[in-house]
Amino acid sequence: MHVERIALVDGYVDEPTCLGVPPYVSIYPRYIAGAIWTRVPKAQILYHTIDKVRESFHQAQQQWSKTDLIILIAGMIVPGKYVGGTPISVREARELFSAPGLERIPKILVGPWARFGCGLEGGKIALSSDTLSPPFDHIVSGDPELVIARALELNEGFESVNLDLTRENAGEIEAFIMKGVPIVRQHPGFSIGHIICEIESYRGCPRFLTGGCTFCVEPSYGPPQQRTANAIASEIQALYEFGIRAFRIGHQADLFTFGSLEMSEVEFPTPNPDAIETLFSKIRTGAPNIEVLHIDNVNPGTIARHPQESRKVAKIIMKYHTPGDVAAFGVESTDPEVVRRNNLKANQDEVIEAVRILNEVGSVREPWGLPHLLPGINLLYGLPGESKRTLDHNMDFLKQLLTEGLLVRRINVRQVIGLPGTRMGPEVSKKIKRHQFFRHKEEIRNTIDIEMIKRVVPQGTVIESVFVDGVIGNAYLLRPLGTYPLLCHMPQGADESVPHDVFVVDHGPRSVTVLPYLLKPSQISLSQWRVIPGVGSKRATKIKAIDSLNSIEDITRTLGMELPHWLTRAIDFGA
Repeated sequence: MHVERIALVDGYVDEPTCLGVPPYVSIYPRYIAGAIWTRVPKAQILYHTIDKVRESFHQAQQQWSKTDLIILIAGMIVPGKYVGGTPISVREARELFSAPGLERIPKILVGPWARFGCGLEGGKIALSSDTLSPPFDHIVSGDPELVIARALELNEGFESVNLDLTRENAGEIEAFIMKGVPIVRQHPGFSIGHIICEIESYRGCPRFLTGGCTFCVEPSYGPPQQRTANAIASEIQALYEFGIRAFRIGHQADLFTFGSLEMSEVEFPTPNPDAIETLFSKIRTGAPNIEVLHIDNVNPGTIARHPQESRKVAKIIMKYHTPGDVAAFGVESTDPEVVRRNNLKANQDEVIEAVRILNEVGSVREPWGLPHLLPGINLLYGLPGESKRTLDHNMDFLKQLLTEGLLVRRINVRQVIGLPGTRMGPEVSKKIKRHQFFRHKEEIRNTIDIEMIKRVVPQGTVIESVFVDGVIGNAYLLRPLGTYPLLCHMPQGADESVPHDVFVVDHGPRSVTVLPYLLKPSQISLSQWRVIPGVGSKRATKIKAIDSLNSIEDITRTLGMELPHWLTRAIDFGA
């Protein structure tokens, strides 16, 4: 197949072990670009994210009409809500790629939508991939980098290629991975430094031996295919040399089992601390000034079964990573019947023990900084075996976390997407009604989340290197780069500048209110004074009328209130 110009459209992905919604860049565009450039070194790839396409549909379609091939990466098979970007919808995909002028150009669909079906939203059954044929001529249910590389080798094109083609080991694609690194330069976040690359450590789930969780697609990959520490470190070094400074080792079912000598032999392999040390030390050697190095999935069942090895692994990760890190625990449910029916990773006692162990090691923090490494909790509804008692079981579990004084960074409450390619199948349990689910979710937000976030990031906590993720009225939505970064609300200042660092002044269930760190009284706007607890509108108006504030005493006298230490330490009277 002869090509010179290819449109690569990133509709974003969200699957159990991979996130590709900005600021995250998934493995897909990098691997696919590498396959193309390996086979056609001089090919011109036009990489567009769907959010950029939305800014000018007509211009994008004009550019696509002059290409030899159009590739769409999609989709969302893990339900989520996003601030940094909006994944492509099935309707958009149909309309965008059916535009006049694109009829003659081969169009292929790759990614989770092509492989597992088109997930729409939690609580619903995924549509068949065939719903997008047309406008797509080929639905690639295998590994897109391999299928595309094979098609570019043949004169006949995709008609003569097995679209189910998958790799037998990670080594088959390492050359593609390295070749595809330069595509990140075309990502909209690259030029402003708001980009974090997902890095694959292994594919598949160690629990494939028992089928894994019923709803999950990872066991369908078969025995885990691990990359080598050298390969992972070389990829990160290459991205680092292109200017990427934020990474998440996130593309695996359980990072704590990377390099385990028991992988593919037992359901819960014993962690191998030496392998983790080798991996992270090599990463830091090749990319010494990384600004963010975080992880993602960790199996609580692994920690509960292998506590000593897990403690060692956590300490090793903390030696090399950056603070504010999160190990996402796929708890899904603590209802014993749901755990049994869905072959979940751990029961309630095991999850609690895993949280205790990770808190013991990872809850430490530098003065006024973020905790180093905390668990995150995923709860999932719509699973077989549910009843109204499921809600009570999960609430009792969350309340136990609070009672014991344990910390978790965030609690995701979601509804499962029914996927035909899983052991659960496309059926979604309806035992918990929609209104019950949302009432339960709201109760968690108002009774658990608000207390937990106060513990994780108390007032005065400094959050470094934030960027603007959105604007609502006169307030910025800010985030740092990282795994499950905190959403920060900040009223605009007097000069409308965006601070590099911020500190926490107040809490909501899922976000915090922040102000610039350090805080210069001469630059504080009226709306910023108001959000400081205890100040309010009257005191804010009064202090804004003062021409000069030269000391903490000036502020306390004007406000008529004592200021807490967490606030006074953040105030700077310098020029």
